[in-house]
Amino acid sequence: MRKPLEDDDTTDAQLAEELHPPERRQNRAGRAQQNFADDVSAAPESDAKFLRTQNRTPVRRRVARDRARRVLLLVAVLAALAAVGAGLWQAHAFLLHDPRFLVQDASAIAVQGNAAVAATDVQRIFRADVGRSIFSVPLAARKAQIEQLPWVQSATVMRLWPNHLRVSLVERTPVAYVRDGGSVHLMDAEGVVLPMPDGGLQLGSYPIVNGAWASDAAARARKLRPYLQFLAALDAQGNHLSQQISEVDIRDPEDVRALVSGGEGGILVHFGNEKFLPRYQAFAAHLAEWLRMYPHLASVDMRYGRQVVLDMAPGTQLQTEPQTGSQTAPQTQGAAQTLPHTEVQ
Repeated sequence: MRKPLEDDDTTDAQLAEELHPPERRQNRAGRAQQNFADDVSAAPESDAKFLRTQNRTPVRRRVARDRARRVLLLVAVLAALAAVGAGLWQAHAFLLHDPRFLVQDASAIAVQGNAAVAATDVQRIFRADVGRSIFSVPLAARKAQIEQLPWVQSATVMRLWPNHLRVSLVERTPVAYVRDGGSVHLMDAEGVVLPMPDGGLQLGSYPIVNGAWASDAAARARKLRPYLQFLAALDAQGNHLSQQISEVDIRDPEDVRALVSGGEGGILVHFGNEKFLPRYQAFAAHLAEWLRMYPHLASVDMRYGRQVVLDMAPGTQLQTEPQTGSQTAPQTQGAAQTLPHTEVQ
């Protein structure tokens, strides 16, 4: 029989150790810690499952609503496009087939700016468009066809409401007659050969050019450049001195030679390749004096600054002094004479 508590010398620590041995206490502590860890890790998973359960239905509803809106928007766009397409088709059919827009005949095609080109030549290009709507006329194709006409440099084709067409032309400008062997061709600055126009068009006076003919227009244009520079210099500031030129030889581009009015059927003048206007002015200033001294003057070389070389026609006599009474100066057959003259600046 145990002693009363008051008489028991056993301490509380001893009593606890007896009731709860260390091994048992250790096992309880481990289980408590494991249970605590399990509770901690399980709590968020439980909460997440709870949240997913609560939010799943609203998210699905939102996706369904967005999808329905997209479908409705697509249907509306397709309907609008169909309506626009139907309207365009009706307008297209109206413009192409309504009688008010049909080209009735050639008189509905007006041609302006033409002098060398006959209006009928232009209207003939639109032959396939008569009886069709003006909106079915291929303007770009017709413009290209018109510009194939030799005298046409550029063309503009326009539709005029409700059923007319207008063609505006810019014609080429002739600059010379170019000699090709025994033939002479009218030509513009781009080397394009121009046929003689019908209808009695009054052409200007153009020199005959030797040495500019070639097989293609581009090569002819290159060869014409010295001639064009020569004419531009003579006609600068409204002088119009080129009207005194009947023929130009550019076979040697370093020496432009021109047949100038004066003497017996004209005088061949060597102008070189520069200072065309000053050299012409010096020639014109002395021509009367030279002809008085040398009636048979055939050519003049103006390329040597203070000196000029005069040449007589073959078979004629050179007079070094003008005739006075019955006395004549010494004469030489077909000789040349070098004289001083005013320096060309």
